[in-house]
Amino acid sequence: MIERKKKEGRALELVRKTIYMSRQKGKAVNQVTLDDDYNIPEAMPDAGFLIQEQGKLEITEVKAENGRVLVQGSLRFGVLYSEDGEDGSLHSVQGAIPMEESLNLEQVAEGDSLTLDWMLEDVSAALINSRKLGIRAVATLTLTAEELFEEEISVDISGEGEELRKKTCGLSAVSLAVRKKDTCRVKDEMILPASKPNIRTLIWQDVRLANTELRPGDGEIGVRGELVVFVLYESEEGEGKTGWVEQNLPFTARIEAAGCREGMAGSVKLGLSQADLEVKPDYDGELRVLNLDVVLELDMRAYREEELELLCDAYSLKKELTPEKKATVCQRLLMNNSSRFRAGSRVDVGKEDGQILQICHCSGEALLDECTVTERGLQLEGVIQVQILYVTADDSHPVLCRKEQIPFAQEVEVPGIGADSVWQAQLSLEQVAAEMAGGSELEIRAVAAVQVLVLEQIRVEYITEIQESPLDWEKIRELPAFVICTMQLSDSLWSMAKAYRTTPERICELNGLTEDEIRPGQKLLLMKEVQ
Repeated sequence: MIERKKKEGRALELVRKTIYMSRQKGKAVNQVTLDDDYNIPEAMPDAGFLIQEQGKLEITEVKAENGRVLVQGSLRFGVLYSEDGEDGSLHSVQGAIPMEESLNLEQVAEGDSLTLDWMLEDVSAALINSRKLGIRAVATLTLTAEELFEEEISVDISGEGEELRKKTCGLSAVSLAVRKKDTCRVKDEMILPASKPNIRTLIWQDVRLANTELRPGDGEIGVRGELVVFVLYESEEGEGKTGWVEQNLPFTARIEAAGCREGMAGSVKLGLSQADLEVKPDYDGELRVLNLDVVLELDMRAYREEELELLCDAYSLKKELTPEKKATVCQRLLMNNSSRFRAGSRVDVGKEDGQILQICHCSGEALLDECTVTERGLQLEGVIQVQILYVTADDSHPVLCRKEQIPFAQEVEVPGIGADSVWQAQLSLEQVAAEMAGGSELEIRAVAAVQVLVLEQIRVEYITEIQESPLDWEKIRELPAFVICTMQLSDSLWSMAKAYRTTPERICELNGLTEDEIRPGQKLLLMKEVQ
């Protein structure tokens, strides 16, 4: 927030402060189906059975042109499968399906801030033949266009000494201090436990974020959390022999953010953009070390809270002052909060799923389907998608994957929220686990985190200019020198003083009262100060 003065005529100066804000200009939602065939490379063996799929959208360009927004990118997918044969050895393939989508958004203009959120609702692979896979995914694209703008709000006026009277009103508002998109790189290594066999070849990997925390600091954003790393690999014990390992690797990072200060309210979207794993030998020359290189994407907003005294009115005993006013909308912080909730389910495991000998890995994603404003706050509804990779007793299908969905409904209490409030809700899956709860029952437990930022819209009027002119002596002469008035509900000490060309202090002095003692229905003696 920048403070500056603007001279009005010769005698008066308006003191202004600049508030930086953003407002939503438009929003578009499109559902996209991506469907393509994928040929297994010649170097890879035939596919006999598909086990698990992975998918992620990679957005390369978001460009506005002529009331439309062009989105370009690709679906990056991976498929884990077992070889067509008696041993059923495991392999995986990776590929990409290009995507180009146009979203209608007539209000968008050059220079607007564009935010694209995407959600993969389903990624599936079908075995067309032993050398060809059918890949299909359904994605929801949500595009928001925002306009960054500033308001110069008058907070004070100076000039004319004691003859100038001014009235201010308290205003609690937030100003957008930081709006930034950035990336940061996290590097670490993972060493196999002594009980695990050496690595021959990596087959399948899954890296996700967990227990993340973001804190605004002085000139930076602090990030910390955990990387949950799972690796399925072919071991050196023999061809077709597999091993797996899962570890939680803590990390910390700092991202520069000019204008950011400790304690600011903020909203930070954190996502995993890229994760690369490379096998390295240890000090004994054995392949037991995994080097991890991860790229995180951040979309940051930080707000500065301001307690202002807004200039509401002014008059002078020496001249006529005519304020010119402008209406605008400011924003006040209602809530900036992070919370967690638990969700779970018990499912029966049928014979067709194979007997579960051991659970290798449990992964998932929290999807927010709907967020509505209620009388008490925000109602969040969605599902937690879970994939469970496990070892079976069937030699022909030694590893299988089971997919489950856990619906949830969670209410976040936000006192004072209204239909016109501006809110942002971000959902992330912190923990997910599965275990056998009986002979044929599987228990799934999940913990999800919700980050909520709610801003209240405040409509205010502020003075933009003050026109000065000589006093109208005819009107002043018509005012009685003394008058006794009865205070009405609509009256205030300020309005009475302004109308009778006196000051609030003079009225209190004449009547032997303080400002706090004046009530509706009270009789007051007023004396005109301008003669």
